[in-house]
Amino acid sequence: MSNVNINSAAVDSLLNQLGDKEQANRILFNAVKDGARVLQQTTKNFFKRAMGESANHISRHTNKPFADGVTLKSDKSYIEATVSIMGDHRMKWFELGTRNRYTKGRKIVGYAKGRKLRLEREGKGHFTGSIVGKYFFRAARQSGNGAVNDAIKQSINNALSKLGK
Repeated sequence: MSNVNINSAAVDSLLNQLGDKEQANRILFNAVKDGARVLQQTTKNFFKRAMGESANHISRHTNKPFADGVTLKSDKSYIEATVSIMGDHRMKWFELGTRNRYTKGRKIVGYAKGRKLRLEREGKGHFTGSIVGKYFFRAARQSGNGAVNDAIKQSINNALSKLGK
């Protein structure tokens, strides 16, 4: 997980001049949330580019497009926001990839030997595939760092300019 670091000495002095700590926290929270929205949208764009047409596929379980698995959660008390790809558990496999997978055999044939039941498979296993990792979330975090910082700065500037009027 990548954290965004901003030199906040000037911003802290401006917010301390406000005097109202709750208003300062609200401004910071909105700024962090705006930055997280930028990261969320960047991740969705990278995912759509990596997956192509299947990113817009509507899941029959959730009735939402696959790309909507990129979620944003925010916590006002800690002034933090989290962007996650685990809104749809399948996204993890496309981010990291999977190892080669094989079946164990074709049919389970069970028979008793004494008091112990022994299960045995008939036939031999076969290769069922693997997924190559696309690393769309990692790429979005690396390329979107400047955009996230800009969104946070812009949100703080807008809030402070509204207070100045």
